[in-house]
Amino acid sequence: MEYLNSTIKKYLDDLASNLLAPGGGSAAALVSCLGLSCLLMVANFTVGKKGYESVQEEIKNIINKLNECKNELEKYIDKDVQAYNEVISTYKLPKNTQIEIENRDKKIQSALKNAASVAFEIMKISHNSIVYTEKLLKIGNKNLITDIACGVLFLFSGIQSAKYNVIINLKNLKDSDFKQKIKKEIKKIMTDTKIISKKILLKIKI
Repeated sequence: MEYLNSTIKKYLDDLASNLLAPGGGSAAALVSCLGLSCLLMVANFTVGKKGYESVQEEIKNIINKLNECKNELEKYIDKDVQAYNEVISTYKLPKNTQIEIENRDKKIQSALKNAASVAFEIMKISHNSIVYTEKLLKIGNKNLITDIACGVLFLFSGIQSAKYNVIINLKNLKDSDFKQKIKKEIKKIMTDTKIISKKILLKIKI
């Protein structure tokens, strides 16, 4: 099932059901995509508008960057589903002999690392997107500042949600070097995200 090309209702119904996937990681990607789309709307409503002639080159550059992030992030709506299904399938592998046990454990570790990596990429791409909000608030269409607020909040939620999905997959991972590296990067992303979000939301007064 490729949810990116399905209806919103199909995705929401499956997310609400007792299916193993989609789950929180995939939903995190979707939420961040909503945030990205809000920011892109603001940027696109700035193109060609009277009073914004001096920022056209800048705003078009932001649109290009955000579109790159959106196109990449959309893929993770399905990538997370695939990663989670892989984790589940490895836990179902036979463990009747020592060889089977070792093979199963090896594949579980690989699947967990992949699932953590997928969720971490959702964090990274979302963070790469939220960094444009300060510039967008400064030069973007002033009539859509609340949409910037929505974009920031959605991206913050997507990043925070993806973080939990990274951590849960790291829990049973044996590669301590990988775990430490990812946790360090998570901390940096979360710190920066909180600073940006707070700064933007304090500036939006209505």
